[in-house]
Amino acid sequence: MRPLPVLTLAAGLAACKQPDVIFITVDTLRADHVGALSATSPAATPRMDGLAADGVTYTQAWAPISVTGPSFCTLHTGLSPSSHGVTMNLFRGGSALPDEVETVAEGLAERGYRTAAFVSGFTLRGRLNLDQGFTHYDQPAMPRRMGKRTTNRMLRWIDDHSWWTSDLFLWWHTYDPHGPLDSWGDQPAPGEWPADPAQAEHLPKYQALWEVADPSFYATRYVRAVEHTDGQVGRILDWLKESGRYDDALIVLTADHGESFTERELWFDHGTTAAAEQLHVPLIIKYPKGAGAGARVDALVGLQDVLPTVYDVLGLPLPQGLDGSSLRAHPGHPLLTGESSHCKREGPISCSPVGPAGKEFAARDAAHTLVRRSTEAGPEWLLYDRIHDPAEVSPKPADAAPVPLRAAVDALAADRATRDYSGYENDDEADDPDKEEQDALKALGYVEDEEE
Repeated sequence: MRPLPVLTLAAGLAACKQPDVIFITVDTLRADHVGALSATSPAATPRMDGLAADGVTYTQAWAPISVTGPSFCTLHTGLSPSSHGVTMNLFRGGSALPDEVETVAEGLAERGYRTAAFVSGFTLRGRLNLDQGFTHYDQPAMPRRMGKRTTNRMLRWIDDHSWWTSDLFLWWHTYDPHGPLDSWGDQPAPGEWPADPAQAEHLPKYQALWEVADPSFYATRYVRAVEHTDGQVGRILDWLKESGRYDDALIVLTADHGESFTERELWFDHGTTAAAEQLHVPLIIKYPKGAGAGARVDALVGLQDVLPTVYDVLGLPLPQGLDGSSLRAHPGHPLLTGESSHCKREGPISCSPVGPAGKEFAARDAAHTLVRRSTEAGPEWLLYDRIHDPAEVSPKPADAAPVPLRAAVDALAADRATRDYSGYENDDEADDPDKEEQDALKALGYVEDEEE
């Protein structure tokens, strides 16, 4: 980890010469639940939509992997998981971000920015090493905390440092749309939701509440979580406006991954596939002085493009070897790859083998998605028409898959086959959490029970 620069009082009190940079990230946020991205969004998101009106909406933004740690490492480094080396969450046996990888916080801290992060999920604890470059890194003691509390802590920290007039890099992260969704409604009355064993087998153990299996029950609670999150986003935007920092700020709103509803075998879960609902994420960027306000960009872009964009806007030299490019300078990627975390121990899932060797891989271009699933019989290939089937639910024969897509998937699968996932075999022991922590992690679906 690089040492942070010593900031003098004179530097801290100097007038801001660069835009503030604000990352607003929402864990497990589906792109189709943000009004600015979907006219049929079931969630009302007026504050996110207002940010989009003042910024640029990237309608085809994709996460590289459908789990938190590796995806946010990409956001903060401009590198793909293949490059930064984080391909699973820590307690699946994944590795921490290497010290030698430069994060956006390090780059900005070296140039005099005051850097602070306020995160809500255990997967982003300091041991992941994403705290590199932050002078203040506020993380929950337990696996999760409500986004409202994280917002309160951030605004309180800002008030306590109100004398500081240097440029700011702030990262705010909420975990609210992540299951279990028990916080977003009262316990149902007995018999209100009739039991249905056929539906129940599709719910992961950590997500199932009070033996309710109806997917509409969980979809409604997810909407409430997103709408609550929108209110917290509004509190941050209000502070920026009231402090006079909004107009000049560079604000990035995005997510680490989405969530499956009933599109696949396992409902209300992520990490299991490389499908659209798990990898398609919202990306809204408000540029300083409202540059490009209201524009929509339909090109394929990824979380790896955020760091280069920040550096480009600030006029900073880019680190060497980035996988992303500035969104102000390039028309999008010809194709993007993505992956799942691992094959889980859940009844309806047909992937094999359990663990990272059962990862699912995908490659997308403007017209097609090619998916490689791991099964007992060997790789299964699925081709989707992204123009007529953007939800990727009706596969076609993969014989006619574009050659570049197959080559990209093969290369990604070959790379992952060389990775050391030996820690996964004892994932219930990974990172050595204590008993209380272990039980909490199981309740969040991070650590699975052994097969009976």
